[in-house]
Amino acid sequence: MIQTRNQYLQFMLVMLAAWGISWGARFVMEQAVLLYGSGKNYLFFSHGTVLMYLLCVFLVYRRWIAPLPVVGQLRNVGVPWLVGAMAVVYVGVFLLGKALALPAEPFMTKLFADKSIPDVILTLLTIFILAPLNEETLFRGIMLNVFRSRYCWTMWLGALITSLLFVAAHSQYQNLLTLAELFLVGLMALLQS
Repeated sequence: MIQTRNQYLQFMLVMLAAWGISWGARFVMEQAVLLYGSGKNYLFFSHGTVLMYLLCVFLVYRRWIAPLPVVGQLRNVGVPWLVGAMAVVYVGVFLLGKALALPAEPFMTKLFADKSIPDVILTLLTIFILAPLNEETLFRGIMLNVFRSRYCWTMWLGALITSLLFVAAHSQYQNLLTLAELFLVGLMALLQS
């Protein structure tokens, strides 16, 4: 782990590492799409490739840059609270979307169109396992780590900023309600840190 008496320098090094890792993940994902093409299972292959990249980065980052308490935090998370709150948000957004007669998200409609059962299974595996693992490692692990300090307010600021970045990373969605839902889900997950 980087040890320096200058806290500003240490902060800048951790922030630079987070920035580099984030751009690296984007680069790896783009290369995976170029390699595998944009066929029916491009999400599975690109997220799988990014997961391999982030696992390698995770080990190096944790050893030489800064501690990543993601693994140890899993037992500290109020899982029932988090699951319940996310369920309320998802159900609330669904009901509000129905009440306002909002159309289905075009991205999601296109994502599942003309897919066989194995393709749907790979897509669901990507949506519920691979993408969340990547997002947790990147947003709640590496990016939020930039804001760790002895002051409580820095984590609140970090949760707000990384939640906004989480929404920005999901620019494929078009409905404002979906983006608000992503912001709330990202914020709830980050506040459990």
